[in-house]
Amino acid sequence: MAVSLLVLIVAFYAAVATAHFEARRRRERPPTWARALGAIAVVLHFIGLYWLGAERGRSPFSTGAEALSFLAFSIAAVYLVLAARSRVWTHGGSFYGLATLLVALSIPGLVGAVPSGMDQTGRHAMRTWHIGLGLLSTAAVLVCGLLAAGYLGSYFRAKRRELHAGTQGLSLSSFARLTRDASLTSVVLLGGSVGLGVHLAVQDDAPRGLAALTGISAGVLFIFLVAFLIWWRRPVRGALAAWLNVAGVVLMIVALVVVHPLVIGGN
Repeated sequence: MAVSLLVLIVAFYAAVATAHFEARRRRERPPTWARALGAIAVVLHFIGLYWLGAERGRSPFSTGAEALSFLAFSIAAVYLVLAARSRVWTHGGSFYGLATLLVALSIPGLVGAVPSGMDQTGRHAMRTWHIGLGLLSTAAVLVCGLLAAGYLGSYFRAKRRELHAGTQGLSLSSFARLTRDASLTSVVLLGGSVGLGVHLAVQDDAPRGLAALTGISAGVLFIFLVAFLIWWRRPVRGALAAWLNVAGVVLMIVALVVVHPLVIGGN
């Protein structure tokens, strides 16, 4: 059922991308139904990923194909958050188009061959919660990283062009507010994920590598906590906070690419 839902999501993403591309060609605002369907598709995509992990009793991005699907969800979710807050929907076709391609490539049998010998393990309720929080926190970290990159881009462009303080402040203050909120969201979700990870890591049947993954997640949590405090208490040091956010994203990617495969057998 989870795979069938992902196939439906491909159709949703493709329809939304087509509507956004057509609206951009006509220099019009994307239709309301396309923006609403895009949000629905993102929510259903997360449900499909979570459902897939619950069915198999492990992380829904533990293989290369599943990682592509999660990456597609993250891209679509990042765009949705940015567009909803900024009211700028111009580039939706590119985001949803890329998400369509990645999800299609990730579905077994839709483009590539169906993998055989899938490992089936028993379900573990606490690990399922850990997977869900891990998905949410990773998406929040990626959203925050993109916002931080946008802040840094605006910051360096403003310095190069020597813009007036009013024009510079309007752009940077908008990015700073969004990145601060994203940092706080990441801290809350990472805190829950790290807490569950510590609880699972001390058990006798803890998956191999879970302790290392939890340790790296705790490091990302600390980095984002420091970044949030800077955004909150010293917004004039936004560039430093943004670089910390970017560093946290890099560390999270390292955790997913290098350490997370070690946890596959248990999740």
